[in-house]
Amino acid sequence: MKFIVTGLCLNFSSLGASAVTLDEYMNLVLKKNQLLNSYEISIEASKEKQTAGDLSLSPTLTAGYSIATDKSEPIIVADKRTTTLSNIGLAKKFSSGTTVSLTADTSKNDYELPVTAGNTGFSRAGLGINLQQSLWKDFFGVGIRLRQDREVILNKFETYGFELQRRRTLIEAESDFWDYIVAQEDLKLKTANLERAKKLDSWTANRVYNGISDKSDLLQVRALTSLRELEFATVQDELKTREIKIKLNINLAESENMPELSANLKDTRTYIADMVQKKNIVKIESYLNLLDAELKQKLAEEVTDSQRPDLTLIGRYNTSSYNIDYAEAQKNISKTDRPITFAGLSFSWMFGSDAKSSQVSAAKKDALAAKYKAEQAQIASENAWKEHLRKYELTNKNVLTLEKIAQLQRDRAAAEREKFSKGRTITSNVVNAETDSAEADVNYLKAKSGLRKLEAATQLFISVVD
Repeated sequence: MKFIVTGLCLNFSSLGASAVTLDEYMNLVLKKNQLLNSYEISIEASKEKQTAGDLSLSPTLTAGYSIATDKSEPIIVADKRTTTLSNIGLAKKFSSGTTVSLTADTSKNDYELPVTAGNTGFSRAGLGINLQQSLWKDFFGVGIRLRQDREVILNKFETYGFELQRRRTLIEAESDFWDYIVAQEDLKLKTANLERAKKLDSWTANRVYNGISDKSDLLQVRALTSLRELEFATVQDELKTREIKIKLNINLAESENMPELSANLKDTRTYIADMVQKKNIVKIESYLNLLDAELKQKLAEEVTDSQRPDLTLIGRYNTSSYNIDYAEAQKNISKTDRPITFAGLSFSWMFGSDAKSSQVSAAKKDALAAKYKAEQAQIASENAWKEHLRKYELTNKNVLTLEKIAQLQRDRAAAEREKFSKGRTITSNVVNAETDSAEADVNYLKAKSGLRKLEAATQLFISVVD
């Protein structure tokens, strides 16, 4: 499973006065965020580990050369014997459990006088083919195939695990973007609210001075102005906090300039629209539970197979060339007139014990527990997708309602200010209208931001094709 990241190559020196859109920002995150890069590398490493699991099936070349001199004790053949051995071989184990090896070996024996009958040595040479086949444990490669199946599932499990972390990081980065946009918009609102409060303060102060309003009205308005100043300072700090997170997401140092971000909170992301067209939608976490169950089931089968008795069929065939002359023995190495053949069976069995039975039992119980966990997670996952859609639809409706409320409250606050300027309402009505309008605007902003975040959270779901 390979995830391809397509990024827009942007650098801040070339952005100039143009604002960075959400798509451009997310491409910067994909390109510059080192945490995301680490997940990509981990996914590649997992795939390579799966391939590396077949290392035991790789062909093996062996070669050897040795000289041995023996004068330990005089014998009838010679007082000193020198033996020169050389060999080369190639062995390969197949997924069928069959091991085949090809060998070529020569030996040269030199005798130092005195020797009997003038014999000064002899040489041997031979070609061989050896075959081993498991007939019980790892029956015709069943153990190898179980391992291969387990490693495929393990690679899938690790890949989806890293992909889940990757998507969570992207969702968090996108949420940070919307939080920053909301903070920007909130700052504009708080600035406008503060300016209106100051104007109301100045206007009420003139009315008190002229004896038209009471001092209590001025105190109430100044309390509102102080509240607006506090809200303005708070949202400034919030914007700074969001700026730090944005810089962290795109790997910018604190001292580097923050790019200008721009987005329309009404722009709908297509995550949900794309997903609802698919079938068998599950949460990635739930799918990981399913893969974990499959993984432990394969592991239990491997453990069970490893505890079986081992019955191995062994067969060998070697040519044999014998001559006093070393060169002549080598020349006739492939002749089959004097072959050596061998066929046999090898049996081994580990006696039953508590340790042996417990190992198998523990593996099976782990697999069963993982299966139950996966089944429960599957039910929860189906409900989670339905709940995600329900919550999204509800939030979407709430956004429309809050938009109307915010507009009504703005109109109400404007009307109260107009009435107050004509002396047709009291100060508290104006203050309450201003407060309600400010709260309605903030609630509307947060609801729109929450809707965008819900859309991004759809990335935690995937469509699984059996």
